[in-house]
Amino acid sequence: MAPTHYFRGILLSLATALLWGVLPIFLKIALQGFHAGTISWFRFLFAFLILIVILQLKAHQPLNILRKPPWMGILGGACLSANYYWVTVGVDLSGPSNMAVLIQTASVFLVLAGVFVFHERLALRQVLGMVIAGSGLFLFFHDQQSRIQEPGDYYYADFLIVLAGLVWVGYMVSQKFLSRQYGAQSLNLLVYAVATFTLIGGVEWADFARAGLTAWLSLIFCGFNTLLAYGTLAEAVKYIPLALISVIISLNPLITLWGMKILPEIGFAGLQADPVGSLGYFGGVVAVSGVILVVYCPIRR
Repeated sequence: MAPTHYFRGILLSLATALLWGVLPIFLKIALQGFHAGTISWFRFLFAFLILIVILQLKAHQPLNILRKPPWMGILGGACLSANYYWVTVGVDLSGPSNMAVLIQTASVFLVLAGVFVFHERLALRQVLGMVIAGSGLFLFFHDQQSRIQEPGDYYYADFLIVLAGLVWVGYMVSQKFLSRQYGAQSLNLLVYAVATFTLIGGVEWADFARAGLTAWLSLIFCGFNTLLAYGTLAEAVKYIPLALISVIISLNPLITLWGMKILPEIGFAGLQADPVGSLGYFGGVVAVSGVILVVYCPIRR
């Protein structure tokens, strides 16, 4: 592999991690002017409209999959719509840092789904990673317990975020089955369409008129984020191994934690600092380290 290609793959993977790392922060800013249902619906509508134009320009006949959609694709779209909505509510009730750390449980759930659904073997390294990740989450949770002001909202947010991780696994399983028959972008288009339809009932239409410029800019960025993050990820796969990509993108919670430490201090977009102490930061690092052990797959030569 040429050094330039390797370097390009690293940069693209870092771009994906950065986009996913800052997403919870911009969701929090968008929540200053929009409800969670409105934000989730807009993100899918935005991604759907942009993707259908791109596919049409490339003569991919994007509407074919929408004329006779597979039932598993519809289920996957419903799962991802629930994931987006519950994650956004989780950010609203508990903050970007808590969501970014706790949603890492999705990676663990996905590995377990591989074991029980696809009969994949679980390595000792992955079991150790789960234990480490669980220990880190416990430390982070213990730190938060002593700092939160609304325990009821915090525990409810934690429940929703874990639930969001579970339904994301449902989405990923559906994609794995359908990828044997359909192209990735066609599946994305179907998922975006289903989620747009599913979430329309939760839209607060008055939000669009009363939201300020900062909230609007953040909302548009969140829409672009979906397309950009998955776009850079797809390009990175061409240049470097999936094992390395998995490690790099698993670092995104650390970006969120760092951002929510620095940005409120400089008064960025009226953000309020998350209540995370030294033990919480340490727990977050430990949790991410455990997740890396879970998702990393050694390259066989």
